[in-house]
Amino acid sequence: MANNTIEDFATAPGETLRESLEALGMSQVELAERTGLDKKTINQIIKGVEPLSHNTALALEKVLRIPARFWVNLEANYRAYLTRVEEQERLTEYADWARDFPYPDMVKNGFIEAASKAEEKAMHLLRYFGVSTPQQWNTCYAEMHLELSYRKSKHIEAKLAGLSSWLRQGELLAQQTETAEFNAEKFKENLVEIRKLTTAPASEFAPKIKELCAEAGVIYQLIPELPGQGISGVMRWFNKRPMIQQSLLFKTNDHFWFTFFHEAKHVLQNRKKSIFLEGANADQEDQAREEEANQFASDLLIPPSTWKDFITQTSDFSSTVINAFASKLNIHPGIVSGRLLREKKLAYHQPAAKLRSKLKWA
Repeated sequence: MANNTIEDFATAPGETLRESLEALGMSQVELAERTGLDKKTINQIIKGVEPLSHNTALALEKVLRIPARFWVNLEANYRAYLTRVEEQERLTEYADWARDFPYPDMVKNGFIEAASKAEEKAMHLLRYFGVSTPQQWNTCYAEMHLELSYRKSKHIEAKLAGLSSWLRQGELLAQQTETAEFNAEKFKENLVEIRKLTTAPASEFAPKIKELCAEAGVIYQLIPELPGQGISGVMRWFNKRPMIQQSLLFKTNDHFWFTFFHEAKHVLQNRKKSIFLEGANADQEDQAREEEANQFASDLLIPPSTWKDFITQTSDFSSTVINAFASKLNIHPGIVSGRLLREKKLAYHQPAAKLRSKLKWA
């Protein structure tokens, strides 16, 4: 299909056969007698109902002196044309499905190629997801979010079309990512090294996280978020390897690092087939797992005893005090500031709240 449109026409073999018989003054009955083909078969070929087989092409070559390859190519081109017509009709039917996706944002983030018509978008989306129909997309992705353990904004309900689009980008990149075999102990060791990166700029820590994860057999993907999804991170198993996929939803380094270590704990929980939905649909076991991941992230970033001493020995959470505390822990002060904000020991209008670093896509 050139430029996603159908060629104006393709000649049907039956039409050419009819014209050839007229030029020779030969009837369909005579052709049947000379070729040994059934009269009904010839008539059906001429009407375009029945395809012209290779054996028929060889028979026509002998009788009409037109090469068999001509008939074979004519038939192949015609059937391909009919298939494209049918596909175009199906794509028109798929247009409503395609409209559910945040297509402009997918294009902006480099997920998919630009298109203007809904039918074009439908075709590109099917290729993007690696499925043949919207029904197959539904089979592969409609329930996918139930098999994930993810953190999302409490105020934004993730829409399935956008969520699956973001997740699919992770799959496509993961297919190109090489890692060692998963080793939980190695991953634990590397998490200590990754924590040291909190004071580094994003241009340094982002590739280093990926490298240290890969050494332990964990896929790490940092992928631009799609509007309205509210997804900051997800952990799932892909091709027998744990994969952490993260966005910059909240744009600050305290949220980024907390999300990463939260998802890292899900890796260590090693629940390959766990189902989790944050909120009302989560059962007690899932909620316990999330709380465990939250606690793990908090404690790894700031040891609990150290944090307890810090918040009980002072009420002056100025930038100077926070910077000094963060320096002792070899951690970015924005992480300390962010935790104080979450625990309501610091207000957003206070100067120390600005210690958090803003993250943005290059």
